[in-house]
Amino acid sequence: MAPRNSLAAAIAILGLTVACSTQASDVEKVPVGTDVQLTRQDGGVVAGKLTDKSESTVKVSTGKVTKEVPRKDIADVRVVDEKKPVELPPMAKFREFTVPADATLRLSIDTPLSSETAKVEDAVEGTLVNALTVDDVEVVPAGSTVRGTVTGVESSGKVKGRAMLALQFTTLIVRDERVPISARWSAQAESTKKNDAKKIGIGAGAGAIIGGIIGGGKGAATGAAVGGGAGTAMVLTSEGKPVVLSKGEAISTKLGDAIEVRVPVK
Repeated sequence: MAPRNSLAAAIAILGLTVACSTQASDVEKVPVGTDVQLTRQDGGVVAGKLTDKSESTVKVSTGKVTKEVPRKDIADVRVVDEKKPVELPPMAKFREFTVPADATLRLSIDTPLSSETAKVEDAVEGTLVNALTVDDVEVVPAGSTVRGTVTGVESSGKVKGRAMLALQFTTLIVRDERVPISARWSAQAESTKKNDAKKIGIGAGAGAIIGGIIGGGKGAATGAAVGGGAGTAMVLTSEGKPVVLSKGEAISTKLGDAIEVRVPVK
């Protein structure tokens, strides 16, 4: 009897799989651990492994992210069969994808900025150079617009303080849809300490030579002090390098949090 019961159970599961791959199924009849395709009432399609079911929600793992879908929002459930493509129901409008945190955004700057003139809250805009893909599907196409603001700025100072520019990107525009994002970028100007030291050293050395010629050892010491003072004055009156982002300049940043993106069903 046991073999017959096992065979009957296998046939029942096979029948469920075949039926669900072509038509809607009650999610209650689908075992946890099954690969499914859920379609929401709003036309959104979520595909992944069914990991949990409760009275009010079901959970579907889409890889790195687990999505929780309220049962009341589910319009259609289909079991995914790797050997046979799953049809989309007529109400399907878009597939839902999660772009993970730390995804790299390579941008081309559209808004020229300089630490000498920029102010906090100034708008900044860039163009995405690289497409973002999830499971080999292009989710965010290259050419998408990224917008944000200046969040920190320091102009180049004299001796103390290096120029700094900080940006935060908050909006990604994908196929006319605004997707909230969090991506930060900052840069600090190169240090000029070595050059400053050279300027001071040259001044002191030249003063010592001149002083030595004029008045011997004592003159050399005095000349060194005068030369050093001249070098210091030169550094004090010369500012460091600014941070400049020219139009078309390439920068890279990463998503601080995962984002949800809708890809229209073709």
